[in-house]
Amino acid sequence: MLGLIFDIIILLFIILSVLLIYSLLMLSVETKTFEFGVMRMVGLSKGGLVAMIVLQAFMFVLPSVVLGFVLSVPSLGSMYGKLFTEDMGVDTTPWPSDFAVLQACIVGIVIPLVSSILPIRAAMNKNLNDSLDLQRSKTNA
Repeated sequence: MLGLIFDIIILLFIILSVLLIYSLLMLSVETKTFEFGVMRMVGLSKGGLVAMIVLQAFMFVLPSVVLGFVLSVPSLGSMYGKLFTEDMGVDTTPWPSDFAVLQACIVGIVIPLVSSILPIRAAMNKNLNDSLDLQRSKTNA
C-alpha cells in the first residue's frame, strides 16, 4: 500500500514537471519566433530547430537531476541514521539502489522529451513569412 502511494506521488510530480517545462518551452518558442525565422532563413534545418528545443528542455532538467543525485546521499544518510540502528540488521549504507538510479535517469530523459513535443509542433507550424513579419500580431485568430 505504501509503495502505491509513493508511485502516485511520483506520477504527480512527473506530470507537474512536464507541465512546467512545457510552459517554459512554449513561452520561449513564442518569444523567439523572429529569431527562429531568421535562423531558418540563413539555413537552419528543421532537425536543427528540433534539436535546439530538445536541448533547451534538457538544460531545464539537467541541474535538477544532478542536484538530486548529489543531495540524495546526505539525506538518505541522515534518515537512515535516525530510523535504523546497527542492531536491527538493516543495511544502513546511504547509497541509492541501482534500480533507483536507473529510474531517476529514465525519468530525467522522459520528462524533457514529453514536454517538448507540443512546443516543437508549434515551432514547426510557423510559416517563415509570418515569423519574419514584425508588423503582425504573433497570435492567430
